[in-house]
Amino acid sequence: MAQMSKERPSEACVTRMTFRLPAKLVHRPLAIDLVSTLVGHVATADRTFRHEIVTAFGEAFNNIVIHGYRDRTDGMLDVEADLSADAMTLRLIDTGAAVDFDELDPPDLGSMPERGMGVYMIHALVDDVSYCGGQPNVLSLTKRTQSATPHEGQALDELLPHG
Repeated sequence: MAQMSKERPSEACVTRMTFRLPAKLVHRPLAIDLVSTLVGHVATADRTFRHEIVTAFGEAFNNIVIHGYRDRTDGMLDVEADLSADAMTLRLIDTGAAVDFDELDPPDLGSMPERGMGVYMIHALVDDVSYCGGQPNVLSLTKRTQSATPHEGQALDELLPHG
């Protein structure tokens, strides 16, 4: 089920899109396709933006399915996407087991681990990550385009038109 709504004008023309699907790895390609399609509605997004937000989403999806819903087959995943001209926020909402990020050890990058890299990749690929564990768990990933990020040595207000 997908829903789309326009937020209040004071929220800078943000469009919210939502979808829900069973939290199973077999549905990962569909979820990734939906997120990739939504990136097309971020006016200033480029190929790098698409790759990074889709990869971060895929890693988060995997973690929810594999760890949050371990030994369960009834899990559902709700995804909310807030889209603007220069940013995208994805909220992944589930009722699986909560994660304690303080308990996670950083991976040993020197050993090139095959597992345990997802959380660290997510943080490296998006601009903001927030997590609120509970019922439900909510993981928020925000990615801004280059046009939304101040360039080195340049204040944000210098990039925005004055009026």
